[in-house]
Amino acid sequence: MKLLPAVLGLVLILLLVLNPNGAEARPAPTGGHQKKASSYTFFVFGDDLADNGNLPPTDPVTKMSRQWAYPYGSNYVDADGFPRPNTPSGRFSNYKIQSDFIATMMGLEEAPPAHALTAKKTCDPSGMTFATGGAGVLQSTSHEVPALAKQVDTFRKMVKDGTITGKQLSQSVALVAFSGNDYAGTNVIGLSSPNDINAYIGKVTKEIATNVDQLLKLGVTKVLVNNLHPIGCTPSHTRTTNYTTCDIFGNLGASIHNNNLKQVMTSKKNVYIIDVYTAFVNIVDHAAGKSSELSKQFKRKLSPCCESLDSKGYCGQQGESSAELLYTVCDNSNRFFYWDDMHPTHAGWEAVMKQLEKPLREFVNQA
Repeated sequence: MKLLPAVLGLVLILLLVLNPNGAEARPAPTGGHQKKASSYTFFVFGDDLADNGNLPPTDPVTKMSRQWAYPYGSNYVDADGFPRPNTPSGRFSNYKIQSDFIATMMGLEEAPPAHALTAKKTCDPSGMTFATGGAGVLQSTSHEVPALAKQVDTFRKMVKDGTITGKQLSQSVALVAFSGNDYAGTNVIGLSSPNDINAYIGKVTKEIATNVDQLLKLGVTKVLVNNLHPIGCTPSHTRTTNYTTCDIFGNLGASIHNNNLKQVMTSKKNVYIIDVYTAFVNIVDHAAGKSSELSKQFKRKLSPCCESLDSKGYCGQQGESSAELLYTVCDNSNRFFYWDDMHPTHAGWEAVMKQLEKPLREFVNQA
């Protein structure tokens, strides 16, 4: 991939601001939802955009385990459609996330259970989620959690020992969903030249392609790969302008990654790139006068429903006393696109996936 000379000088800056808070995690409802009968099996890889339980709860709650505590899961609805408010499910949202909406398209009730919450040597009929919050594509950016290759290797071992059966693989769909941990500031220090930066982006996208090939080789029939969402529009970036404008550097970085990803995926069969970038932009950063009906439903597009009182704090943070809440929560989450500083609300994800549903269904259902 070649970068325009005018862009090169901006790239280092944007990479340093691409994801200042890092990506976190989020898991799935624990009980209450029975899976519908479906001919598909779903396997999910990635980071906090898709994690539904692979990071454990902690006591006390921390920034990386807050998905297991109020106000996360505050709009949860049980299998019979009845509200069960304040039921944290491990997801970094007030209810469902992207993988749940894709699962629904395949006739499942929700995303498949998290690997960490599943008994050894077993796999739910609906599949399994290997995504882990805070993970990177590259192992060097994943710290204490499994990077993409490690997640795929766990899947491989389960295929080889028969825990995941040939029948499950015969109608299987995989999602690979990453939100940019590899481009957090500390991961690009020392990349002082445009060539180094370009090579690093190429390394990330090549690693995604390599693992997609591995999934196909292991018998997955179709693979969905997210491109990078407009990181510059997340509240962690828009807070400095009082939630009024997106950060162009963060979005430029995402665009460069996405162009490179498209190039390395072009020749692959049974692989579909989910254009979450455009679907997000259509809602939160559309051109003047081009606002869509989906965009109009959100009164707040760049600010979070759940906001920390401290710019370095987090949604759900408590003071020394559990009665001291260091955050505020909006009254109507359906009017907010973002739930917290990084992640969409249930309504936000629903609006994104409405735009993507038709081509996704066509890809999944094609012979």
